[in-house]
Amino acid sequence: MNSSSWTYFAAQHWAKDQLAGSDVDPHAPQFLLEQHYGWDTTHLLVHNRDQMPAAEARWFRAAIAQLLDHVPAQYITGKTSFYGREFRVTPDVLIPEPETAELVDWVLSSTDANQPYRVLDLGTGSGVIGITLGLERPHWTVTLSDISPAALDVARENAHRQGVELTLVESDLFNHLADQRYDLIVTNPPYVDRAATAVMDRAVIEHEPALALFADEQGLGFYHRLFDQAGAHLRPGGQL
Repeated sequence: MNSSSWTYFAAQHWAKDQLAGSDVDPHAPQFLLEQHYGWDTTHLLVHNRDQMPAAEARWFRAAIAQLLDHVPAQYITGKTSFYGREFRVTPDVLIPEPETAELVDWVLSSTDANQPYRVLDLGTGSGVIGITLGLERPHWTVTLSDISPAALDVARENAHRQGVELTLVESDLFNHLADQRYDLIVTNPPYVDRAATAVMDRAVIEHEPALALFADEQGLGFYHRLFDQAGAHLRPGGQL
């Protein structure tokens, strides 16, 4: 099919043929277009019969090739949606999963919305947890920390895009937070045993950051260090 004459509908039909027989999510091409243009499904339908510009067609062909190489669609577009907001993601940070939003729900529903908590998002990655908490509870003082400078760069950009003022600290656990205490520490830490790679999705193994995925001691190493140190960084009545 000649991509120079593609409509958006034809482009999606071509992509469906390319992905046939692969293990790639068949809805990924639609996700790519919606994220790339900032459209919802209705807007994509409205544009289905429009001709796709040549430069966009070249981008789309390259994006489908990346999908077939198991690159997550969110890394291709460089962004994802979380808690109704758009966040930047790169291969330096994990892609937030639906369970990440459930963690935020749990925090918001189990804390006193009127209290001016000091909060630490430990191992923040893209920053979606701490930034969302800061936006949902503007009177909370939120700190984002991560061992990865590259991840903190992404978190810093996301905080700027969302217009929220937060403290960012490069730290391996509490190494650079020695004198800090918090009412609430939230973390979504690495917990995968390296021996488990045989049952993991290729897209995760090959493209998401190993530093944020794997932990020693059969995946429990981070937890053991965390539980040993967290008490010294919680205020009386504080929660982890």
